[in-house]
Amino acid sequence: MLKKIPFSHEKYRNLPKTYLLLFIFALGIFDNTLVLAETPTAFITLQNTTHHAWPAEYTIEITPPQDHHAYLNTGDEHSFIPITLDADQYLANAGLSLTLLKQPKGHYDELVKAQVLRAKDTYRFSLMATKTITFIETSLTIKYQLCNDLTHVCYRPKTSKISLPLPPITTLETATASVSFTEQLLSLFNQNQNNTFLLFGLMLLAGLLSVATPCVYPMLPITSMFIVNRAQGIKGKDKQHALVYLLGIIGTYTLLGLIAGMTGGAFNNFMQSAWVNLAFALFFTAFALALLGFFELSFMQNEVYSLDHRTSQVKGLAGTWLMGSVAGLVISPCVGPIVFALLLHVADTIADKSDALAALQQQLSFFDRLSIAASGSIMMAGFGVGVGLPFFIVSTVKFKTLPKAGYWMNKIKYAFGFVILYFAYTYFEKAMGVLDISLATSHTFIVGLLAIWFAVVHGNILIIPSTDLATPLLKIRQFANLLSLLVGGWLVIASLQDADIIKSTNKVTTNTLITTESSIKNEAGIPWQQDFTQAQKLAKTTGKPIFIDFYASWCANCLAFKKESKHNAALNEALRERAIPVQLVDKSAEFERFKTLPEHRALKIGLPYFAILTPNGELSWSTTDYQATEKMISILNQWHS
Repeated sequence: MLKKIPFSHEKYRNLPKTYLLLFIFALGIFDNTLVLAETPTAFITLQNTTHHAWPAEYTIEITPPQDHHAYLNTGDEHSFIPITLDADQYLANAGLSLTLLKQPKGHYDELVKAQVLRAKDTYRFSLMATKTITFIETSLTIKYQLCNDLTHVCYRPKTSKISLPLPPITTLETATASVSFTEQLLSLFNQNQNNTFLLFGLMLLAGLLSVATPCVYPMLPITSMFIVNRAQGIKGKDKQHALVYLLGIIGTYTLLGLIAGMTGGAFNNFMQSAWVNLAFALFFTAFALALLGFFELSFMQNEVYSLDHRTSQVKGLAGTWLMGSVAGLVISPCVGPIVFALLLHVADTIADKSDALAALQQQLSFFDRLSIAASGSIMMAGFGVGVGLPFFIVSTVKFKTLPKAGYWMNKIKYAFGFVILYFAYTYFEKAMGVLDISLATSHTFIVGLLAIWFAVVHGNILIIPSTDLATPLLKIRQFANLLSLLVGGWLVIASLQDADIIKSTNKVTTNTLITTESSIKNEAGIPWQQDFTQAQKLAKTTGKPIFIDFYASWCANCLAFKKESKHNAALNEALRERAIPVQLVDKSAEFERFKTLPEHRALKIGLPYFAILTPNGELSWSTTDYQATEKMISILNQWHS
């Protein structure tokens, strides 16, 4: 067991008091230097410009500090923060489109498995105005993240702004004419790829297509006739009722979108969890299967139909508005899965926006958060317009006949099903990335599930055929289905073992007995405690030291240590058997509390940071080097001995 070495003052007793005071003063300066150490900053300068005519061209030079590197891509694991120009979409909002002409190639770093920039290099890009502008200068926002090559500390993402002079306004019309149609389309896409109103248009299209599904399309003439009849033959009233019905539908979807947006903004960190993404994947899969016809999604349909019947009995425009308000819930089961899928996607989109602003260290007020969440209501309002517009048109325009219903409606429904199934895969892939599970393992798991699905659902392997019907061809089919079931099961089990979710051999230790607690995250057999208070109680009971991994998703070397703890057998065993492992995320209250303690001052500089504490919570050893695994193992082994 480690023992504290007492500090002896014997050999300092004869020092003059003046030197002793100077020594203490120097220590104080050194301590303050550590505490006040700033996050290193890349040197960014504007080198050359050609801004006398549109499109304007610029060259900026980026120089990382010595012994540091920045990232040029997200890496093989898609977990790093690369250099990004116009990180907050300021240019797009100002009516300017940025096109990259040249960017640094850097070099591939085998250690971090990403393309990195360590030396001075340049970006060259052009700006094109997509609308009339009245200003002569704008600013470019550059987002990047630096990591130290010597200490292996990764710092929080930083942003830098640089001023860009713009060409005269009179040259805009000439430049626009000289740009090819393809370039204009690319410019328009670059400008609007995160544009809420473009998403509004896409949602409107989705709403129109959802009406063309077999559950909704036949309802068009019936519902429209019912809306017209509520006017009781009064001229002009039919159009009013149709408009109010449309507004009711739009209002419902707008409210649902706002709720989804506020949910995404409030739980943006929670929605980065692997298990939440897996839940999303399961929900999307269920919605897709419902659209593909495997089962019918009829959540609370009896209650909704009862509500619709009551609202239809309310007279006047108020009753029509109420009918429209519940119409979006009534036109299920075809539209129900689409609506639920879109709401989940809206929540996740808003969560990504909130998380991006948090990464840029922007302080958001309540109204800022509300405005971000409101973009979700705008998107879903587009869907409401798409759903309600056909009912409004059919109610106000006297069509003799509508296009004949047919199999084409099922094609649209199935298309929605496959699109939503793709969404399910993207969330599954994201969850596997957070869990540090390779794509090959993930794909093996999916193939295994598909094989089992084919054998059970399509092959009816669980149903024993009648002896009379057991023809040779049927026996061959049954054998093929049984083989599919066995192969699928083997692939699923093999992938779970490869992902360390199932262990072929498992030792029962003091730590593994408590893995059922909700405050524990089990990774590669290591029961990472999320609650420091609980971990300290366990340490006092067992006499084991506390190993703290201060973690952040933006810290590349934190992810590298996570992988090392999985594949380094000696480190994995030391953390499992000889320590109480604790993982504190950078946004947690415990993390912030440790950050204020002078002995953990390194947390104010960056991550990663690791600390080994005594069972009483006193610091025994710490480091910022994620590669110091042999030292970590050695210290934990000393405690064990």
